[in-house]
Amino acid sequence: MKELDLQDKYLVNFFTERPDGLRYKEVKANTVSAQFFVLEDLKHFISNTTLNKDNYRKLLRKFSSEKELLEKYKKGIMQAIFSQKIRFNDENRESFPDWKEKKLGDIGEIRTGKTPSTLNKSLWDGDILFVTPTDMVEGVKYQVTAARTVNASNGRVLPAKTIMYTCIASIGKMALSTKPTITNQQINSLILTGEFDKEFVYYTLLWMTPKIQATQANNTLPIINKTDFSKFKIPTPSINEQQKIVDFLSAIDEKIELTERKLEQAKKFKKALLQQMFV
Repeated sequence: MKELDLQDKYLVNFFTERPDGLRYKEVKANTVSAQFFVLEDLKHFISNTTLNKDNYRKLLRKFSSEKELLEKYKKGIMQAIFSQKIRFNDENRESFPDWKEKKLGDIGEIRTGKTPSTLNKSLWDGDILFVTPTDMVEGVKYQVTAARTVNASNGRVLPAKTIMYTCIASIGKMALSTKPTITNQQINSLILTGEFDKEFVYYTLLWMTPKIQATQANNTLPIINKTDFSKFKIPTPSINEQQKIVDFLSAIDEKIELTERKLEQAKKFKKALLQQMFV
């Protein structure tokens, strides 16, 4: 879709001015880049203007699935948000305060995991998740299961919604804990303090991961120790703007999960039909 098709009186008015619009700030005068849109915004925009609806269908044809389109737009919107090319307004349509940069070590406690002794059977098969990078799934925000469990007595337990970030080998694999958890030594965990939304910091680290990985590009075995991890800086808006960003990105994740479930259901249906054909 051409960027000019989504600008001028249609796009800018919808994205920045209309009461039922998204209230984005303009990147520059009369411009909101097409790479910043997410699927539902685009659908809503097209359905509420005289813009030719064929444009949306043409856009979908460029991707293998609606899920791929959503993932592309999520990546684009995250780049726009965290580089502050798009900002959210408050309920009175006023600007939130300027963002500040803070080191990870200044916004919470960082803990490096440790594997309990496998020789001591009493430490294992308890009610605490023992998470390793292998348990994490790319793109899945919440860690609800693990291959193994341990007893609480073997180490300091991480509370729910701790950010677990892989810092050895598979740099950047990450998740939020949902239950009391202990990790192995490949993972640095961040327990936030103060006015920081856990999911906001999760999304920020997700956006920063390519930059973090680049620091280890020349190493055969990438390793980011606790000290170095604590020095990475993240952009931090006010807590209210953090929550608006989380709500927005979480909505995209929900759409991605929904389309993924639909794809899986379609695959199962197709498989069932094929099995019936050869019965």
